[in-house]
Amino acid sequence: MANATPRDTRAGFDIFRSAGGEISLDAVNSGLEDAGYGPVSPRTYAHYRSLLAAGFERYVSINRFDVARAATPFENASASPRYAYTAMDVGVRVIFAKSNRLLETFGRATEVGEVGAVLRFDDPDVVEGLRQLKPQPGDMVTVRYLEIGRTEDGRVVDADAKSTPAVIEIEYAHLLSIASFEVGQPLANAEARFVLTGPVSDQTLDVTSRRIYHFFELIEGIRALSNRVGAKQAQPVYAEPPVLRSLSVASPADVVLLLAQQVQDLIPWALVGGVLKAAAALPEKRKQWYEGTGQKKANQLKAHELREKELEVELKDLEVAQAKQEVDLREAILARVRATFVGSEMGDEELSRVIDEFLVPPLRSLGRAGIDSVVAGDLETGDDVSGVS
Repeated sequence: MANATPRDTRAGFDIFRSAGGEISLDAVNSGLEDAGYGPVSPRTYAHYRSLLAAGFERYVSINRFDVARAATPFENASASPRYAYTAMDVGVRVIFAKSNRLLETFGRATEVGEVGAVLRFDDPDVVEGLRQLKPQPGDMVTVRYLEIGRTEDGRVVDADAKSTPAVIEIEYAHLLSIASFEVGQPLANAEARFVLTGPVSDQTLDVTSRRIYHFFELIEGIRALSNRVGAKQAQPVYAEPPVLRSLSVASPADVVLLLAQQVQDLIPWALVGGVLKAAAALPEKRKQWYEGTGQKKANQLKAHELREKELEVELKDLEVAQAKQEVDLREAILARVRATFVGSEMGDEELSRVIDEFLVPPLRSLGRAGIDSVVAGDLETGDDVSGVS
């Protein structure tokens, strides 16, 4: 069977959806053939069922569907490189819940992190019980860390019960501080205020939630950077998950967090504004360029072509300016990291990769969401400290 084209697969889904999913693959392909389309594969047919079950009324490709389903913001955090695991050996009592069955087991946590843990089970009876239970991703668990007297709820994200020992990875319901595991010396927290401003006055839920989400992602990226560097000191340190003290989403947005001081100090907020402005300017300039190309008039052709070239130059200049702003910001962060975490063994190349992975994407997204300035102020004095370098 020849590969179906996107046109074929869209038409096939229309036939499938019109029948309410009550139609065979052969019938779908027969309908496609009658309408002049190519046939679809069993895999595509199975995808149609997934789309219909998920409530889709239009065709979305398999890759887009899989990525979208895996990109739930507050799940699958255990798959993010932002949250590292630390080797550990802690006794655990685990209760697995599957349908109407419960299985109580004892094992060891061999790796722990803020997002979850890797559990190992050596006892043959326990391994046999897990094989019969067949834990799957999504199954609920409750874990009791015996040595530290701590109980947490979570869910299975990966399971290998066929091997001996059996290994199960779990993800917590939310981020947890791992200070009680003595992974590193906890850094002292202090209240910090951030004011987010921008020219866009849109306060719809969509825009507002994007801005706050991307800002919090930026803060978590900075904290991840701090923890990566702090873990490679002779005396490791650890910044706990921030706590939200207050939040006002009116323009400007006002956020107060309880956050490790060292994390606050890593970012030169005055330079952040430059990156945000550059990120916000590019979409508008591209819009001008595209709108210009669609407004040609015969008697204004030369003038239009001249303006089009000017816009192309301006667009390239903005892209260069954004890249330079990001380079300047990266160099400033590197300098602050070295000054804050003296003696850390993390090299500049690895630091740069962490910055590019954890800080630059949310900064760009924040700019595109209409924020062009983040002012960090001293909560007690109200002084603007964003320009301190």
